[in-house]
Amino acid sequence: MRKSLGYEILMTALVLVVIAGIAGALLGLVNHFTEVDEDELLARKATAVYDGELVKFVASEGFDAPMDNKDGEVISIYVPKEEGKNVYVVVARGYGAYKGSLELLVNITDGKIVKIAAYEANETPGLGSKALTEDYFKQYYNKKITPDFPGFALVKRPAERSDEVSAVTGASKSSTAVTGAVNAAVKWYQMRAMRRVEE
Repeated sequence: MRKSLGYEILMTALVLVVIAGIAGALLGLVNHFTEVDEDELLARKATAVYDGELVKFVASEGFDAPMDNKDGEVISIYVPKEEGKNVYVVVARGYGAYKGSLELLVNITDGKIVKIAAYEANETPGLGSKALTEDYFKQYYNKKITPDFPGFALVKRPAERSDEVSAVTGASKSSTAVTGAVNAAVKWYQMRAMRRVEE
């Protein structure tokens, strides 16, 4: 005796519900055991600019107060787990990139930028991505950040002053976003960390 069409549809639907339930439970279980805390992931990526274990910087009063900076912003700060070092790894976002914004890791050690790495950026390969290379980042290195340092000025010619950096030809948007992120890190260091070092 042939079963009715309604019965077959009902049984197929029940089987699909059971399969979906089992698949959902398995995915939830896998996620539970493989999920990485966002701060932990960021700390791991920050090793691109610092050799050693980093922890999230727990700011004292005023250190994490918002700062007015139209070209970029500081997302978070990491410091070495070992105390007593004047090292800050600043996660900063720069605006104006081809895809809107990009994020950098900026290592400021003893008042100088010593290393920069891209954290999150989707710039055009072979063009905007040239502003995310070590060769380009070297323009920002080893400049002393003093209280009156004005930040970096992006120029479309060879840099002439110590506070100038040359834009990548054909990638001015990416260069602008990189400079915005670096300047956000510099401004944070001037307004927050320098005060801490002086105390």
